[in-house]
Amino acid sequence: MKSRILTPLLLGSLFVPSVWPGDWIWQHPTPQGNTLRAAARGEDLLIAVGDCGTIVRYLVKTKTWQHVPSPTQTHLRSIAFVSAATWVAAGSEGTILRSTDAGSNWTLVKSDTKENLCGLAFGAPDAGIAVGSSGAILFSQDGGQSWVRRGTDVKSTLRAITFLSPREAVAVGESGVILKTETAGTSWKQQKVSGDLYSIVCSGDNLIAVGGEVGYFWNKRVIFRSTNRGDNWKIELNEFGPVLYGVSMAPNMTAVACGESGILLQATGRDSVWTRAKSPARHLLTTVVHTADGVVALGGFGIVVTSTDRGKNWTANFAEKQKELYSISFFDSDHGVAVGEEGTILYTVNSGATWQASKSDFKAFLYGVSMISPAVAVAVGGEGLVLRTVDGGESWKASVSGMDIYLNAVEFVDQRSGLAVGYSTILATSDAGISWERRSIPAGVGDCLLSDVAYANPAVVAAVGTTGTILTSSDGGRNWSYCRSGTTQNLQSIAWSDAQHATVVGDKGIILRTSDGGLTWTETPSGTDRTLTGVVYVNDRQGFAGGEDGTLLSTSDGGRTWVAERSHTLNHLRSLFYRAGTSVYAAGWNGAILRRQALQPVESR
Repeated sequence: MKSRILTPLLLGSLFVPSVWPGDWIWQHPTPQGNTLRAAARGEDLLIAVGDCGTIVRYLVKTKTWQHVPSPTQTHLRSIAFVSAATWVAAGSEGTILRSTDAGSNWTLVKSDTKENLCGLAFGAPDAGIAVGSSGAILFSQDGGQSWVRRGTDVKSTLRAITFLSPREAVAVGESGVILKTETAGTSWKQQKVSGDLYSIVCSGDNLIAVGGEVGYFWNKRVIFRSTNRGDNWKIELNEFGPVLYGVSMAPNMTAVACGESGILLQATGRDSVWTRAKSPARHLLTTVVHTADGVVALGGFGIVVTSTDRGKNWTANFAEKQKELYSISFFDSDHGVAVGEEGTILYTVNSGATWQASKSDFKAFLYGVSMISPAVAVAVGGEGLVLRTVDGGESWKASVSGMDIYLNAVEFVDQRSGLAVGYSTILATSDAGISWERRSIPAGVGDCLLSDVAYANPAVVAAVGTTGTILTSSDGGRNWSYCRSGTTQNLQSIAWSDAQHATVVGDKGIILRTSDGGLTWTETPSGTDRTLTGVVYVNDRQGFAGGEDGTLLSTSDGGRTWVAERSHTLNHLRSLFYRAGTSVYAAGWNGAILRRQALQPVESR
């Protein structure tokens, strides 16, 4: 389920993976599941950026997406193409990144500001301007390697900027502010229109700016056009409806705008009427870009929608807003299963490179899963539901648990023997989940919701739950004892690093440790107040914990101290998993599945 018993070979080895490289990378949904905020294109490449430092590349010739490691977790709001090799991105808290290898690797650049940067453009390979909150305007004269802020009289947030020539640029922002420079930014002419403006695009002498206003009862969208290089503006659309956040225009004057509620508008030429296309998105679309073979719009939950007919018809890369995943399990490096909301079941046969939806009509929430062979897995969930697969997760059948209460977790010690826990319930199976027997809970425990169960070895096993409940067994789960945890916080997950040492995590960032097989527990600082819902160990020293808002922690001393990891997501992470020979996996909100690979073991010193 969330953790796996460590093999004696691993525990007794002198070789441990003392270094874990890089970031956690997205495996599902693809290319990733964070909101994308901006995109720019080169000749054969499109790069998009977004929340939590997200960077993805789209290779036009092969029509494939690539996840790119990012040096920041701050939100990125804009990206600009400088040359075939050089790209620059900008975002919150003055963050500026630069790449000199077509977006494969990025480095942080000093920006001279802590203002949020929302717009970015280059008029020449050496000359760029970034704009942002409180009227911030930054200039670069060396291709984005360094930046200097210059003051203006504008205090409104500037949302976007575009260059018409190396010296002419137009920036737009909140309260209808429009700024134009003909001197590469040394001086600006200000205009104002109605509504907030969020995006601007130019083609030749023509510019289009889009935006709107968020109202108490309804919202409004606006589109303004200039046909004389931004000197004068005419309102082209002013109506109630979703606010517009992105706009793109092709050389033939075909234009597409996008915004709230997945809205997509299309115009076929100069001064033409804007018509609404049928959108496969139902949530936020933030940015849109014309490419050599069509139009691409991106937005909330990592959705990417594309059109090959100038914006008339659109298709999406995946079903928007994936169902939440509560548990993930692998048998070996290839075969894995994840389960969750409304009967959601995903399975993989290639280490998570691709995930497929199972053939299942069950709609009950599934909270736990354990894979016990490449073909067999057992899942548990609401109303006492127990499901089994014998074909690697493709199809599932219900087993009889004899209970109608919620089951939260299931764990197997071998291919036949396992335990499931839930509301004041412990069930045991000796036939791979086909049949179950109830085990007695110690007297005096009272009603408790057991959230997780984990084996240290075939004899030693523990379960944790609400109000600080910890139960231990020394006979494989046949008889149980109550342990004093010293806390009333709800405990969510447990993992053993060996038969004597275990770590429990729970609400408000609580972490408990035992070094005597669960008899006594002590609290360890976690450095977070976020609820932690999963914990795993890969050996007796290396471990990971995860939870709310994308929180990920790691330890290299058996759980004595913990440090924050970069997850690059705000999705709640409900389950962590590791088994010898596999990677570490995390699964959670919006169908998120993250993976972290280990280096080959190196000799400990």
